[in-house]
Amino acid sequence: MTKDFGDVWNKVLIILGAIFLFLVIILGSFSLMIFYKGFYLQEYDKTGVYDDLSQKLSITRPEAAMVAKNMTDNMFDFFHGTSELKYFTPDEKSHMKDVKFLMSEMNFVYYTSAIFFILIFVLLYLQFKKDALAFIDKLSKILYYGALACLVFLAAFFLICVFYFREFFITFHLIFFPQGNWAFDSSSLLLALFHEQFFFDITLRIFIIALIEAAVFFIIGLWLRKNVKLHKKYHG
Repeated sequence: MTKDFGDVWNKVLIILGAIFLFLVIILGSFSLMIFYKGFYLQEYDKTGVYDDLSQKLSITRPEAAMVAKNMTDNMFDFFHGTSELKYFTPDEKSHMKDVKFLMSEMNFVYYTSAIFFILIFVLLYLQFKKDALAFIDKLSKILYYGALACLVFLAAFFLICVFYFREFFITFHLIFFPQGNWAFDSSSLLLALFHEQFFFDITLRIFIIALIEAAVFFIIGLWLRKNVKLHKKYHG
């Protein structure tokens, strides 16, 4: 491997590693929250779901809480491919199938990115296993630039959600659900479960988790870069 080709190869690995780290942080945070059933039940109580269901179905609040739990269990089983959807109308089921497909695609990208990130780590280690400083230098750049890209993205995302969440929510659905089967009338049980506040809260949780992860990787990358520079300065 010539020096010029080696330099280009290493730069490509650093860029790809940073991109894969970005995707792992963002999509990993999304996957963690979207499949956290306890959060759903907390939100139902917070956003008045049980009261809405008790009125729509003419049942008591404790019965509504049980119905909400059963509906949520059914949705999670559906997302995991172990059950078909119950309770909902054909239009609602159609939308949930689109949601499941989108979640599957995002999970595929997440796991693929994680695998390639690990692969790049291994490739760099094998290439520089006799030169620890060079390996740490390349790794620090991946962590630093990948996390920095996340922080910039999250800052922009935060501003959009704070000031234009409803517009963001509608635009998101128009892009990812162009079929138009995501708008329902007031009788919808899906709307009774998922208020706008639910989506704002889960988006906020995803943002916080991603922010913490990005900050940790950024600090580690920055610390490693500073140590590499200090070592080069005093040891040549």
